[in-house]
Amino acid sequence: MKIILVRHGRPDENDSTNPGDPPLNNDGRRQADAIADLLSLEAIDRIVASPLQRARQTAEPLAQRLARPVDVVDGWAEADRFGARYRSIETLRSLGQAEWKRFLTDPIRYLGGDPDRFQAEVLGALRTIAAEGHARQKVAIFTHGMPINLVLSQALALNGFVHFLPGYGSVTRLRLRSDGSIGIISINESGHHALATPMALTGP
Repeated sequence: MKIILVRHGRPDENDSTNPGDPPLNNDGRRQADAIADLLSLEAIDRIVASPLQRARQTAEPLAQRLARPVDVVDGWAEADRFGARYRSIETLRSLGQAEWKRFLTDPIRYLGGDPDRFQAEVLGALRTIAAEGHARQKVAIFTHGMPINLVLSQALALNGFVHFLPGYGSVTRLRLRSDGSIGIISINESGHHALATPMALTGP
């Protein structure tokens, strides 16, 4: 089975209506369209998304083009899903070296999650997808930075948590083998944004 992990597009970090679960901003919507341009050319069998708004909205253009539903799965949510305000990596870096070091030391707990529970939920969601599908299936999963990091850590058989920062709208491709191991095909593909529009990676 092939798994395509897509990090959501850039959200509106200044959204006042729902700051803990903001929608995409204009750049994020362009990134979602670029992802649809890329993946609509592939034989995607299933589309899965985190319940958070930024992930679901990133999945919508692809779902519309392929006329497929988006299966919302709680296990693919970000560790900050119950937080009061979304904060981007850029914002966290701007808080200074001490705060950035706190984040890197224990990112899941920093975002408000419990590391053991978070790992169980993400890897459980991945195992469920494998069990529900078949060897030739290709599944696109619209998720977040921490779940992608966690799956990559598992694929690399690391004892700790890999500090990889996937870009907004990036694509990471994996292969789930029959023995349960995870093969890495690509990490952080982002060239589809440059092809779509020169404004796709512009900040808010």
